[in-house]
Amino acid sequence: MSAPVKDDVKDKVADYLEAALGKPVDLGALPDDAPLGVLGLDSLTTIGVLVALLEDAGVDLGEYADSLVTPSTLGDLYALADRFAADPEPETTTEAQPQGGTGMTGDQRSQLDFYRDKLAYEIDSADLEDALAAGQDIVVVDGRSSESYAHEHIPGAISVPHRSISQESLSGLSKAPLYVAYCDGIGCNASTKTAVKLATAGFRVKELIGGLDWWKRDNHPTEGHAGRRVEPSGAACGCAG
Repeated sequence: MSAPVKDDVKDKVADYLEAALGKPVDLGALPDDAPLGVLGLDSLTTIGVLVALLEDAGVDLGEYADSLVTPSTLGDLYALADRFAADPEPETTTEAQPQGGTGMTGDQRSQLDFYRDKLAYEIDSADLEDALAAGQDIVVVDGRSSESYAHEHIPGAISVPHRSISQESLSGLSKAPLYVAYCDGIGCNASTKTAVKLATAGFRVKELIGGLDWWKRDNHPTEGHAGRRVEPSGAACGCAG
């Protein structure tokens, strides 16, 4: 039987989860093998938690890149927090210290920040489907015209044409959920315009990578005049590997 998790490790993990989710987290009643999805984390948010944990521990991400596996349970996070919290402080050298105490140069830090921002502000169709299936508090927003929405849209999405967005038109929407904006796909920027306006109005928002086009390419159903039903393929998302 594995040793019980130390309270300071649990507290540390809870802090990272609360920062990622933007709300209090009670880990006391959850077993170590509880999937992170029960807390509302998708794969992108989980990676953000992992990176934040390692950065704060002063870990050289490059050194561990090949040996780290993205955590999927609370126990995985506890083990990582315990493992790296016990690592000794890096030795001080006479050379210029990299930024952030992570063994990174300024350019590497900028690159990492760029990729973390992408994970924070974007979501793909597989993660969106998983989040919706798990009952996470998400509102999918179609930023195209009402005619395009009526023709075909993601099931459950609401129609909020970006050209019509105003403080008045948004007044009836709660700011508690995460809003996921989409449009036709990579050749359309209506989702970006929708996301900008929602974020400006104080909503939490992500943009769906590939829009409706990639939602359909990934074999998800749609609604509307041209809506389609699809049979589950049983194939896992290739990016989950």
